[in-house]
Amino acid sequence: MSSIIKSLVYTRFAIRTSWPIWWNILNRTPRALFAKNTPILDDTQRRLVEGLKKDGIVATTLDELFPGQHMLATLQAYAKSLEPNAKSRTKKLFLKHYWDITPQLDLNNPFIAIIINKRIVDIANSYMEMWTKLKYYTLIETTPVGGEDAVQSQRWHRDPEEKRMCKMFIYLTDVDEESGPFIYTPQSVYGKKYGHLFPQRPPEGIYPPEEAVSRAIPKEDVRVFTGKAGTVLFCDTTGIHRGGYARSKPRLMFTAFFSAPTFSEPTRYTHPQGFAKTAESLDPAVRYTLEP
Repeated sequence: MSSIIKSLVYTRFAIRTSWPIWWNILNRTPRALFAKNTPILDDTQRRLVEGLKKDGIVATTLDELFPGQHMLATLQAYAKSLEPNAKSRTKKLFLKHYWDITPQLDLNNPFIAIIINKRIVDIANSYMEMWTKLKYYTLIETTPVGGEDAVQSQRWHRDPEEKRMCKMFIYLTDVDEESGPFIYTPQSVYGKKYGHLFPQRPPEGIYPPEEAVSRAIPKEDVRVFTGKAGTVLFCDTTGIHRGGYARSKPRLMFTAFFSAPTFSEPTRYTHPQGFAKTAESLDPAVRYTLEP
């Protein structure tokens, strides 16, 4: 790409991701849909949304989200059935993907059943304050790297492009310091205490040097999210974060990414034949998040 074209691309994205354009113009329709259909949250959902809005991240469990439904055992059993086909599918060789990079959406998959549950969609939409799109979902085992240097997403970074996004992480194994816990700087999203540090350069994110982050952010303002299997994190990954640096133990984690409809990267799953007919029975907000 020539320097002129590259400069034009950066200029275009700088304009479209500026808050007044991104919020007031480009996402006007999904914001209006949310305002017209504002969900009534229960105490758990409300706590999670408030935590997200305050810090950019909040923790819960499957049992708190779905009391009495024993979701963890179902998800672990399903993941176990996929294990024989798990393999590295990208340049990140330390990651073993449990399904294709672009899987076909299967509403009978228990992981999909969770993320299209209205309780989950309402949390994501309420944080984003708009109807969102499900952009991708993954089930990935992070393999131990021993003493190797941290690379790629194991380093501090902000995810690219958007001003706000919502990811859901589910730990399927116990995660301690040796198995690559998710690490996050609360209040590092746009408009918060550390939001001005190491800004994205849309459409790209940013990978600031370790030393620069250490100098700018006190250690006590960084949170390490260890947890038992069944731990769930909701997180805005435009904030400064890192994870997946498993030293001696593997980590199995499910991720779902809810974004504003403006997010420019392609959706990383396909829809089965007849999906439009099937989707008619879904809640309108859920149907919207899945529609191509």
